[in-house]
Amino acid sequence: MSSAEEAGARPEGPGAVRGDRPRRPWIALVLLGVPVLVALLGPWLAGDPASEQGALPSRPPGAGHPLGTDVLGRDVLWLVLHGGASVLGSALGALLIGMAAGVPLGLLAAGPRRGLDETVMRGLDLLLAFPGLLVLMTLAATGHRDGYWLVTVAGVLQVPAVARLVRGAALAPGTRSVVEALRMQGRGWAYIHLRHLARQLAAPLATDAGGRFSVVLYLLASANFLGLGLPVSSPDWAVLIERNSDALFTQPAAVLVPAGLLTALCVGGNLLVDRVVARRRGR
Repeated sequence: MSSAEEAGARPEGPGAVRGDRPRRPWIALVLLGVPVLVALLGPWLAGDPASEQGALPSRPPGAGHPLGTDVLGRDVLWLVLHGGASVLGSALGALLIGMAAGVPLGLLAAGPRRGLDETVMRGLDLLLAFPGLLVLMTLAATGHRDGYWLVTVAGVLQVPAVARLVRGAALAPGTRSVVEALRMQGRGWAYIHLRHLARQLAAPLATDAGGRFSVVLYLLASANFLGLGLPVSSPDWAVLIERNSDALFTQPAAVLVPAGLLTALCVGGNLLVDRVVARRRGR
């Protein structure tokens, strides 16, 4: 087949699709956008919770309570609209802690000192060996059950993986050659790390952050579901699932709605990252 025939066989134009992959990730945007909007705008849309007073527990949806009430007689819709902020805030906080500690450690390990590299990476290997949920359960058993402890430890548990990613990207042959050339030119540490390496690491870090957000979200949700983090009165979506699990068949909305929002947040985030990565590869 000639090159002209090959060009004619390829669909072109604004509606063309590369392979079997759609150009616009609408499904991922919808799945991710709905829980994010609920978390950000929910507290302003929830209104006054005064109507919850005197409500019967575990009542199905009805007048005055579109999603029914939970086991404590609270309006489920009001709880759902207020519960997303803690989910997003804690997950993003833990992710930022992991990035803030993992990136400098990865760059430190990728430096010219072999002994420092071994010390940093072997120390992180010890932390990597501990199961995350087991660490959180041990922390709760010692009396450290506050939310900030949960977020901090969840963030620290992400440090080894982030540091390994940064170290591997910084030690890639192409990147390493450019770094050595810059050193021979007399460039300082700040120029090499804050200008050159920052640009080289931006793409892999952004990709990893999208997937790692789901990992952190799953870890925090599991901890809250087991009662290791936020108090049982919190409107957090994971706490709502755990608190109302016994009333699943009598009041399913109190469990299925927050569970659906958590699932959409995880799936939507992963799908969006996959679409972005696939699109970059297709260019």
